[in-house]
This record gives sequence, C-alpha cells and structure tokens, in this order.
Amino acid sequence: MKSKNAGFLLSVMLFIVIVAGCSQASADPSEEAASAEWTEEKLGETEEDLDAVSERVDDLAQDIRVLSGVPEFSEEPVFPDVNDDYFAFEEIQFLSGQRIISGFPDGHFRPGETITRSQTAKMLRAALDLDAPEDYQIKATDVSDNHHAYRSLAALEYHGIMTGNDGRLMPSAGLKRSQMAALLVRAYELPEADKQHTFTDIDEDYPNFEEINIIADQGITTETGKAFRPNETTTRAQFSLFMSRAIHDYFRP
Repeated sequence: MKSKNAGFLLSVMLFIVIVAGCSQASADPSEEAASAEWTEEKLGETEEDLDAVSERVDDLAQDIRVLSGVPEFSEEPVFPDVNDDYFAFEEIQFLSGQRIISGFPDGHFRPGETITRSQTAKMLRAALDLDAPEDYQIKATDVSDNHHAYRSLAALEYHGIMTGNDGRLMPSAGLKRSQMAALLVRAYELPEADKQHTFTDIDEDYPNFEEINIIADQGITTETGKAFRPNETTTRAQFSLFMSRAIHDYFRP
C-alpha cells in the first residue's frame, strides 16, 4: 500500500513539475522578446549618442584646423584620378571645396593634362568672384560671343589680369609657366620681391622675369637656383598647386 502511495505521489510531483515547466516555457518567449526589444532600444540610443559625439569631434577637429591656419578641404578624394598620395592632392581638394574647380563631366580631374588659358580664366574668376559689366565686349579678336568661357575671359580682360598678345587671348592655348607667373601676380596683387632670385635658364632681361622673381620670393615656385622652364606649359595639377599657394600660406613650402 505504501509503495502504491509513493508511486502516486511521485506521479503527482512529476505532473506538477511538467506543468510548471510548460508554464515557465510559455512565459519565456514574451520575457525574452521584451528583453530583446529593450536591448535594441538601448543600442539605438547608444548609436545615436555615438553619432552625435562623432559629429562633435569632427566639428572640433575642423575648428582646430581653422584656428591653426589650416584651410578646409576633404580628406576623402573628390576625383577618382587624384589619390591621396598624389603630389597636388591637398591643393586640388582645397580648390574643389572652394568651388573653384569641378572637373570634367565624367567626374575626373585629369591632373596631367595641360591647362588651357580659358580654363585658367574660369578658375581665377571663380576664386576672385570677378565679373565684367554686362555690356562689356571683349576686345580680343579671337574670342567669339558664344565661347564657353566668354564671361570668364571678359572678366579677366576687363580687370587687366589676362591681356593676351597682339589683340588675341588665345583661349585654347596651353598656359605657359611664365604666363602663369604673370597671371598670379596680377590676380592676387602679390608684392614686389625683397630680393632677386636666380635661375639657370633665365636672367633679369627675360620677359616676365619680374613676375617669376615675385612668385619665387613668395614661395609659390621652388625653382630658385634651378631651371624655371618658362616656355613649358602648365598642367592642371601644377596650376592648382601654384594657385593654392597664392591663396593660402599653408600650401607654400
């Protein structure tokens, strides 16, 4: 009799355990769901806080750059053909951020291509916010009214920055290095040189020597004591470098 009672009690206890287990199992999913929802909510709040902190850090870093005299430019390459190890990377990034350059329709900058005089005019007009009166007519004989850079060429001619030669502005011609020197001196009204610099391929009698000497004195060119190569044309990257140095001391060596 005792064994039957013991068996009965054991059966009852086992039933209770099973029921309790089932009850507990049925409660777990809701508790786990609530716990997961709470965790996701907290994670979301944490991510928002981290994003806010990251933005603040970026703002502070930019403020530090400005206070220390570092110009603003993106560290992420703007153009697919100008990597961050390119010699004029920072200068091209800077001019892009200033909306002075925008590249070609395919998104590339083509830094190694020769820069034309009309492209130079566009960059200088954008950088200096120049314009000519609406009724101003270009005096140069080789620029038609429908030229793609007419307003830029007109602005530079009107302000005496690009004067051309023999009545021609030669907008499609490549910009020579000696012409680059003259343009930057006029455009940015660079002061006279404190001393005379020497070059192995030109002397003081060379046309535009004064302007070349000025950009050497300002640290815009580093060819002092070497060949300046005044008749070589300037690439788009080289002009970006020279122009950035004329604008901001940060880029000067």
